[in-house]
Amino acid sequence: MDTRQETAANAFQQKISRYLRYNEERKAKAMLFDAGQGLLLLKVLPYLLHCNYPDLPGFVDDADCPYGLHRYNPKTEFPQELFRRYFPNSTAIRADSPSSFTKKPCIHSLKTIGSIGTIAQSIISDCDYWVSIRKEELGEKGLSLLQKKCRIIEDWALKRGSEVHFFLVDIDQTKENNFESETSENSAGSAIKLLLKDELFRTHILVAGKMLLWWFIPPGLSENEYRNFVQNLVAHNRLCLHDFIDLGYLSDIPKAEIFGACLWQINKALDSPFKSVIKLAYLELLLRGETTTLPLFSNRIKCLVTYPEKLSAAEQSAMALAKIDPYILLARDIIAFYTQDRAGQKWAPLIRECLFLKTLEGVASQKNTRPGHDNHLKATMGMMQAWHLLPENFTHFLHFRDWKYKELVAFGAKVHDYLIETYKRLRWIFKSFSADTGLTITERDISILGRKLFTFYEQKDHKIDYIRSVSRDLMEQENLTIHITRHEGSFNYYAFQGQLDHDSMKSHIGSMIKREDNLIRLIVWLLVNGILSAKTQIHLTKNFVPIDLADIQKLTELLIKTFPIIHFSRISPANLLKRETVLRALVIVNFKKEPVKGAKTLKSIIVTENSYGEYFIQEYTTVIQLKNAMRTLLTQHYVSRWNNNLEIFIPAQDEQSYIKTLIEG
Repeated sequence: MDTRQETAANAFQQKISRYLRYNEERKAKAMLFDAGQGLLLLKVLPYLLHCNYPDLPGFVDDADCPYGLHRYNPKTEFPQELFRRYFPNSTAIRADSPSSFTKKPCIHSLKTIGSIGTIAQSIISDCDYWVSIRKEELGEKGLSLLQKKCRIIEDWALKRGSEVHFFLVDIDQTKENNFESETSENSAGSAIKLLLKDELFRTHILVAGKMLLWWFIPPGLSENEYRNFVQNLVAHNRLCLHDFIDLGYLSDIPKAEIFGACLWQINKALDSPFKSVIKLAYLELLLRGETTTLPLFSNRIKCLVTYPEKLSAAEQSAMALAKIDPYILLARDIIAFYTQDRAGQKWAPLIRECLFLKTLEGVASQKNTRPGHDNHLKATMGMMQAWHLLPENFTHFLHFRDWKYKELVAFGAKVHDYLIETYKRLRWIFKSFSADTGLTITERDISILGRKLFTFYEQKDHKIDYIRSVSRDLMEQENLTIHITRHEGSFNYYAFQGQLDHDSMKSHIGSMIKREDNLIRLIVWLLVNGILSAKTQIHLTKNFVPIDLADIQKLTELLIKTFPIIHFSRISPANLLKRETVLRALVIVNFKKEPVKGAKTLKSIIVTENSYGEYFIQEYTTVIQLKNAMRTLLTQHYVSRWNNNLEIFIPAQDEQSYIKTLIEG
């Protein structure tokens, strides 16, 4: 090897060293935030993917089940002390036990994708793993068995408090920007392509297996130059391809990709709008570029980590490896873009607020704060202040969990206004594209998204409306008080934040959430919008109605059991392309406990959920009306107690048995 080759080889090794240090810094941040969760995500789960043993989670009783990680040493990555802590009763590491490992590992690389190890990580963050495999090595049966193994591990992790998802992705398909995940039912349609690859490249942590070759290829190359560079590395013995995973070229992105991605970001925003603000802002930043193809942020991260020589001297000195945070760096660029753009200046404060709220999510609740979370929050605030990213009113957001309901709704409305206005701006930009600009989103994609938007925003008779909240996860109340009043024979039902009594109501008018003339409609509305959950303590003020707190609590429990909260991004696309149908129903009879024998009326309510994610409430006044409605549910929608998708609730009362006989007779 001559001097030039030796110098080049040394430079290549230095880049590998820098990348590995950066990767360890990201892991350390995840561990610092929550050591228990960090160990599970970065140590335990990789080990379970690497082995297949009867008394360990993830075991598949089939000799053809593929498993194992390339370049993984279980003795160093998961020492016996750690093994015994998590699996004290397992015999897997006994000397007389058969080996739980394989000589032919099938997982080439295991990476997290998303917020883990960044300022955006929270105690409620789920963790997505990008599992790089080669389908041709597994075959159909092997792929199915590995999927099964992953699902078993996902279920085990969930029982330990961590939501994880393994996405099995073929290396060659990834190389060609084909992201058909083998475990994902929630594909983002045709819109994702390069943007998902961009997110993977700029946010991932290498948990185990082979390094991503992309880190060591200079930014700014064309596709041909990229391939020639790799071939040159191999030819001069500076690179052994077997030690790396090549997921292909990633450079600029066509504008045609962006609009489709914006549509799908709106789709995801229906569940947690404030999280989508940053992502949608990034897409607008890309779309506002003056060229037909746009540079992705992943190349910026690459320069900071492995190609600092491509940066200015000031940038090199200001950005140590430990300070590189993909989330905060992207936010800095977005804020700069909106601050400089006259039309977007009014949104810059909102983007700062959403960024800060994302860092607070799951951390700022004083009752749940752990030392690691507290340190994480202080470090994050220091970093955001240094980069001028803290919102002016950040102290107000520190007490977000104590906000009045009206403040939550007002902020949520502001977030939804941003999303809708941005969508309109982007749509106008998209219409200006020339006819030869390729559109990657399909008519099917647009139909699915349109149906979801109608589900959320459209008002219909008897439908329970969704509020434009910041996030249903953040609307949950620890305490709710139900207050009942009667005026001229009519009842009004109120829901208040907090634990109040009859005397304290007048001084807490600002804590009122909603008023209804129907108590069941009020409770269902609270549940559908995430305000009332299984964790909420319900209180009832003194009143003269024969409804007691136990009735409300039992009804709430049954509603929660019957109607799990809907995540719009997870509604089956197939359902949205079909005619709507009722999925499940709850019948509530004589909730007010009015006399029934000899009466002409029997008041009842049916709550239904349909395949589009909509909830409806229908009221009936006679037994015949109720029976006809139940017959329709059975004959048209196959909803009945025999099909386990119909529940009937009759509060405890003197005539409970008689009412039951009337309905069933």
